[in-house]
Amino acid sequence: MSSWHSQENESISDINMTPFVDVLLVLLVIFMVTAPIINQAIQIELPKDSYKDDQAQELDPLRVVINSDKEIFVGDSKIGDLNRKDWVEGFQTKVGAWKQGSGPWFADVEADENVAYGVLIPIIARLKEMEVNLNLVIQPELN
Repeated sequence: MSSWHSQENESISDINMTPFVDVLLVLLVIFMVTAPIINQAIQIELPKDSYKDDQAQELDPLRVVINSDKEIFVGDSKIGDLNRKDWVEGFQTKVGAWKQGSGPWFADVEADENVAYGVLIPIIARLKEMEVNLNLVIQPELN
């Protein structure tokens, strides 16, 4: 009889892990679904080189991006397709609105490594016409 009383007074130390695992799996699925939605950055592959700029820029340059589909973005706004001629007016309007602040004006031009040099020439020419200095952005190589 004493053995029956000892089993009755013992605490149960087993924890059921099934609800815990279920909750973790639901959270994992939620994060997997929402991660691509949150990260809506413009995807480009910058060319790589070993150049390192030792000077820290204190200016806030305008970001001009050309992706592999030859679409042009100013900041986060899509301006148009470089294969069509109607991008120039939207580009000049957007850059002109940005230039309302005080100069000097700098633009960082980022182009996918698969974009041909000839595609960049009209963009560089429009920026020079608008008296905007530009930097061609590269991704530094890791040594």
